Amino acid sequence: MNAEVFPTLCAPTQDALVRIGRPREFRPGEVVFHQGDPCDSLFLLRRGRVAVHVLTPDGDDATVGLIAAPDAFGEVGLIRADHHHTATVVALDDVHVLAVLASRFHDLRADHPDLTEWLLVTLTGRLERTSALLADALFLDAEHRVARRLLDCQCSFGLNSDESLPLAQDDLAAMAGVSRPTANRVLRHLEDQGSVRLGRRHITIADRESLARAAR
Repeated sequence: MNAEVFPTLCAPTQDALVRIGRPREFRPGEVVFHQGDPCDSLFLLRRGRVAVHVLTPDGDDATVGLIAAPDAFGEVGLIRADHHHTATVVALDDVHVLAVLASRFHDLRADHPDLTEWLLVTLTGRLERTSALLADALFLDAEHRVARRLLDCQCSFGLNSDESLPLAQDDLAAMAGVSRPTANRVLRHLEDQGSVRLGRRHITIADRESLARAAR
C-alpha cells in the first residue's frame, strides 16, 4: 500500500490492511455502492477518482463531494454495525479499491492500535470539513462558495493549473449549494476574469491566484 494513504499508520499496519482487503475495480460510471446499501466495509481508494452523490428530498441527484486516491471512504460503517450508506459513490475513471470488512478491521485493531488513532483522526477531519462547509453556506455569498469549491476540488485531485477537473456545472452547483443558473453566472464571470476555462463536463483552473482572490 502507498504510505501516503494513511500517513499516521506504520508500515506493518498498512501491510496488514492490504492482506485482509478484497481488491475491486470499477470502470468510469460504475457504482461502488448505492445510497441505502448496508455499510459493512471500509474502502481504501488506491487508484482513480470517485464522486459522492445524494438524493435530494425532491428526488434529484446531487453531487456533494469528490474523492481522489490515495484516500478512503465508508469509514462510518466501522462505527455503527447497523449503518447504511448515506450517499452513492460512482467511479469517475478507472478505480481500484480495497474493501476491508468492518469485522476484520476491528479484529486487526487488537494487534495494531494505531488503527484506532487513524479512525479518530479521519472522523474528526470529516467533521471539521462538514462544519466548514456549513459555515460557508451560512455566511458566504455564491461567488465565494463556487470559487472555494473549485479550489477544494483541485486540491483533492492534486491537480496543477491547466489540468481539467472532471466536473460538470451541475456537480459544482450542488457542492456549492447554489442553483445551476447561479453557478453558471459565477463561472462565466470567473472565465471573463481569466480564472477558469469552461468545457463540456470539465472546468480548468487557468489562474489559481486569481481564483484564490475570488474565494477570499
